[in-house]
Parts: sequence; structure tokens; C-alpha cells
Amino acid sequence: MAAISGSAAARPFIFQLPTISDLPICALSRLFSACLVASRARRYNRALRGRRLRLHPPQRNRYPHAMITFIRKWLTSWPVIIMLGFLLVAFAVTGIGDPLGSGAPTGSVAKVGGRTISEPELAGAFDRAIRNARETNPALTQAQAAREGGVAAVAGQLIGQTAIEEFARDAGLVASDRAIGAVIAGIPAFQVGGKFDDATYRRILGEQRMSDRELRTSIAGDILRKQLLTPVTGALGVPAGMAEPYARLMVDTHRGAVAMVPLAATAPPTDAEVAAYYDANKLRFTVPERRSFRYAFIDRDSIAAGVKVSDADIAAAFARDPAKFGAAATRKLQQVVVPDEAKAKAIAAAAATEGFAKAAERLAGFGAEDIALGEQNQAAFGKATSAEVAAAAFAAPVGGITAPIKTAFGWHVVRVEAEGASGKTLAQARPAVEAELRTRAIETAVADVVARIEDGADAGKSFADLARETGLTIVTQAPVTVAGMAPGAPPLTGPPLAVAAKAFRHEPGEAAAVEDLGDGRLVVIETMNIVPMAAQPLTAVRAAAVEGATRDKAMRAARAKADAIVAATKKNGDFKAAVLAQGLAAPQPLSGRRVDVAGQPQVPPIIQAFLATPAGTVRVEPSPAGWVLINVDAIEPGKIADTPGLLDASRRDIASALPEEFSRAFAAATERAVGVKRNDGVIAATTRRLSGQDSGQ
Repeated sequence: MAAISGSAAARPFIFQLPTISDLPICALSRLFSACLVASRARRYNRALRGRRLRLHPPQRNRYPHAMITFIRKWLTSWPVIIMLGFLLVAFAVTGIGDPLGSGAPTGSVAKVGGRTISEPELAGAFDRAIRNARETNPALTQAQAAREGGVAAVAGQLIGQTAIEEFARDAGLVASDRAIGAVIAGIPAFQVGGKFDDATYRRILGEQRMSDRELRTSIAGDILRKQLLTPVTGALGVPAGMAEPYARLMVDTHRGAVAMVPLAATAPPTDAEVAAYYDANKLRFTVPERRSFRYAFIDRDSIAAGVKVSDADIAAAFARDPAKFGAAATRKLQQVVVPDEAKAKAIAAAAATEGFAKAAERLAGFGAEDIALGEQNQAAFGKATSAEVAAAAFAAPVGGITAPIKTAFGWHVVRVEAEGASGKTLAQARPAVEAELRTRAIETAVADVVARIEDGADAGKSFADLARETGLTIVTQAPVTVAGMAPGAPPLTGPPLAVAAKAFRHEPGEAAAVEDLGDGRLVVIETMNIVPMAAQPLTAVRAAAVEGATRDKAMRAARAKADAIVAATKKNGDFKAAVLAQGLAAPQPLSGRRVDVAGQPQVPPIIQAFLATPAGTVRVEPSPAGWVLINVDAIEPGKIADTPGLLDASRRDIASALPEEFSRAFAAATERAVGVKRNDGVIAATTRRLSGQDSGQ
């Protein structure tokens, strides 16, 4: 059997959204650990949340026929028609929407139950999704994602999430402030030293252009969805009968052959062919959106040069926590903790004759690793046990054993195995103390600079003023793409390239913002101008267009040969003869099973196509060198029993996909339950605006 191995062509990542079933901590940790990673925007307009009116059943024959006739005449009179016209205009001007209909309010994306999703919410959610996607695909642009359906995808997800939340609230489920606060406090990006830090929290929210209320609303929605979806998706099982057909496909053997139709030399393309190729592939010659920006690095080294640590500060820090800097003496200790005093006394007595380790093993079942504590100082050991136990351990001689002492953990017997470090003096510990204080002071000084910049930006100060006040040097960058490219200019590399990616997170007119480039590098960025994506004229890219047209012409000529082989094989059933009739090299035999490549991280595209081709057919696939013809003569059924564990693995594979499938189905069901009115016109208009089509592109 031919070897099935090799590297698959990289699949281009275009756009990816968080799934509906994401749990709060998982989704928000990804979002904020990367200083965005993707969260969902939910600035729900609570002013539009009204209670549904309960309409009583109509009562027939309540009004006499004469009254109905009068009303009809009154409604068709000119004064009333004019009055209704003014009323409709008033509704339109005030933005209430259609007063006679039940659809989404004018200008909104959708009405879900009693809540309205606005166009700014959709734009904000799409912006956050783009920034999240750029963590794995920095070259992704807003216009590209919008053209490929990203806006509609985000809108659909917002609607599904909102429907689940509305359904949960109608069912009486709630997300308490305490639960929301616990989720926020548990997000690592908001923590300093393992504890929640409010200043860090406010800074990151500012970087993500998200308010505290928006984040809390988002987390509340996540909690509600988790309360509903966990019982639905938490215990999904796949019976063997459901997984068996899938497992059988894995062991079926595909037998066939593969042939190559290489590119051949053709006549050079004419001017008309070059122009036609350019028009058909204009996107290839389009320069992506570019942005110009100004930036200034916050020079940590220059800030550090101005930081001084005094002798008094060093002495005070050493006195506050001498153990931290090795000033406290240590001892190497062994310890046994048992539940009753009698056993503790028996261990202490036996240790005097047979040794502490043997007594602990014989009487309490402790091994050598169980009783070894290593070096301990008195303060730390006292916190772990009790002050009395620590005092006794440090009062006993080397080799001595303490009398049993009771704590909340039980009865302690401690043996002093050896003396440890004698403890450092202030002079000896000074380098370590000074280094720690200096690092802390530098971080504080940098944070002060960042705070001055952010406070100044909030107060409306210009970038130039902020730079002058903080001693920063501004660098102006001409328009470049998010990948640092620009026509006729060398690509950006190093820190400027990282700055370019951050500049695409901001819009012109926004105040200067501080961004973290990683590795302790901070930069202040101000996005100045956006150059929309635009196709370069044919005259500027003629060489590339000629090259592309030449290849396209050769590919079309080779495709004609490939189609002739497919037709001949279909007619005569002889793939090899059809290939040879075109003057090509004989096909190479190929066989394989899906299970043989299931464990490989990357499977070559040709192998994937071969295993997906039905028996008795020829498949044509493009390649850099021409066209690949894949023929499968037959598929021989395999036996599941010959591959131990395959059925269980198939059940797990299917089960892993079920939660997301069930979540989507549940979202669709809640949409029907709460009622959804989509405004496709607003979604389409938002797509056109974000993709640049409104600017004539």
C-alpha cells in the first residue's frame, strides 16, 4: 500500500467566531489574556425593553352593523387620512419604527423577545471579533471579513445568544451580582500577583473599549446560557449503533491511481487576455486597507535610570520580612502528625531506640518522603503548624525529638535532622532587597507614566502635548497594511510591525492610547488616517498581470486535457489508457484507508481527496504544477473488529461534536420560542459599510 504521508497545504484562516456553548471563564480568559481576545458586545437598549401586552380574545357581535359602517367611513375620510399620515411621519422621525407592525424597530438589527439589538452593538461585536481573530491571523482586515460574511455571522450569533438569555429570564433564571463578580475576579488578565487589581481591570477595559456595565452584561448572559445549556449538553452519549457506520468508513480500503497533467508552454497572452485576467482577478491586485499612525515607545530603561532606592527603604524592607531575604535561621526537619496522643507518644518513645523514620513507618505507616519537610525557618513553619510547634522544633538540639504537641491538624512529633542556614545579615541580603525594591519602583514609575498619559488623553490633551510632558519621542508612520506592507516601500519589521498591528485596533479621531507589545514593551499609538482598500491600475501591476495571465492560459490548456481524460474514463472505464492516450506519464497506483491517516497532524490534500472520492469516478484537483487526476477503482469494505478501539474512538469523536450541534439547535429553538424579527436591510447596510462598498470599492 502506498505510503500516506506528507504535509497538507496550509488552510487559510479567514474568520472564526466564539461558539455559543463557550463557558464564561473560557471565553473571557481567551479574550482578556491576549488583551482581547473576543468577547461578545451586548449594549442592550433597556429603554426598549417593554412588557408584552396580553390581548384578550375578540368578542364578536359586540358592535351593531351601523357602528362598523360609520367607522369605515370615518377611516376613509380625507381629514383622518391626513392625520394618520402626520402620525406615521412622526413615528419615523422619532425613531419608534413601524407603529402598525411588529418587526424590529427602524435602524435596529433585530428584536429578540422584548430586547432590541442595535446597529452599534453589531458593529462593536464585529470589531471585537476581528481583533480576536487577528491574534491568529494578523493580516485579516475588517473589509475582508465583512465581504466573507462575517457581519451576518456575528449578527446571527448575537441573535442566538440573546434568544437564549431571554428564554432563561422568562424561565426565572438569574445571574447574581456575586456570581458575575466571581467570574471577573477569576480572569487572570485582571490579576496582579494572583489577586484582582481594579486599576488593571479598568485599564484593560479601556483598551478594549468596553465599559464595566457592558462586561457585566456579557458575563451575565454567559452565566444564563451556561445554566440552560449545561443540562442539555453535559451528558450526551453516542450509542454504538450510531457510531458504527462512521467507524466502517474509517476501515474501508480505497484502491486506485493518481496521474498528473503538467503545465505546458503556450503562446504569450495578448493584451486583451491580460486585461481580461486583470478584470477577473482584480482582488489579487488590490492593496488592503492601510492606516497611517504616530507612535512613541515608553522607554523603560530611561525611566529606570531615574529610580533610586534609599538605604532607609532597604533596611525597612529587610526588617519587615527578614525570612523572605534569608535572614532567618533554618533547620532541616522531619515531622509526623497522628490523630491521637497515645500514638504520638509511642512514636516519640520508639524513635529514641530504633530511629524516627523506622518508628514512623512501623507505628503510623509513613514513608521517608512523608515525614521529610526540608529546610524551614521558624516563622514559616509556625504558620504551617502552630507557634508552639515551631518554637519546640527550634529549641530542640540537632537529632532531638519534640514532645507531642496538639494542633487543629492532630498531634505533632518533630525531629531536628540538621542545622540549616544561619541567616543573612542586612549587608549580605542587601543586593536581593535592593533588586526587588528597584524592580517594584520601576514598575510603579512606568505605571505612573501610563496613568499620566491615559488621564491626559481622557482630558482631551493632544498626543504632542502628552509626549512633551512625559519626554517621549514621536515617530510618524506612513500608511501601511496591518501586515506592515505598502506599495513601493520596504515592509516593516520588528517593533514597528507590532505597532502597525495595534494601530488597526483604533480609529482616527480617537485619543492616543497605550498598548502592550509584550516583553514589557509599551507604546503610545494614535491612528491618524485610513486609506481604503483599492485596486492598483493595470499599468502599475502589468508584469504581475502578464505572469498571472500566462499561468492561467496554461492551466486552461491543461484542464482541457484533464477533462478529456475524465470523459474517456467515463466512457471506456480504463483510466490508465485514457491518461496514456494524452501522451502523459502512466498513473501511479495508490491505496489507503482513513484510519491510517487519522492520527497524522497534517494529511496531504491529494490523500484527503483520494479518500473522499467515490468508487468508479475521476476527480480533478489543481496543484502548483498543473492538474492532479485522482481515480478510485474500488472501495473494499473493512472490518471494524480488526482495529481495536476504533468503535469507541468513533463514539468519542461524534460525542465531541454533539454539544455544539445541540447548542445551535437549542439556540434556534429559543429564537422560535421568544420570537425574533430580523432587519436584514440593516445587516446588509452594515456589511456594505464595513466592507468598504459604500465608498465605491
